[in-house]
Amino acid sequence: LGMDEERRGAKSLGLTERELTILGALARGLSNDEIAKEFWVAPQTVKFHLTNIYRKLGVKNRTEATRLAYQHGLVESPIYADE
Repeated sequence: LGMDEERRGAKSLGLTERELTILGALARGLSNDEIAKEFWVAPQTVKFHLTNIYRKLGVKNRTEATRLAYQHGLVESPIYADE
């Protein structure tokens, strides 16, 4: 899916642009601290966004959020060059 399709899917679930970028970082396996450093925000801000993401997606944790994000095409699937 292209980025426009991802944005449409995210908006249909009520995610903001920022929440979508945080979800993408989460799906890449980054920790809260790593996400905070990447986006120049406090770790508490990341927790705030994750709480909103979990609520909007109807999930309880980062594993469920990542699974749902891939299932709904909200994030790009990783492509491994060595496979």
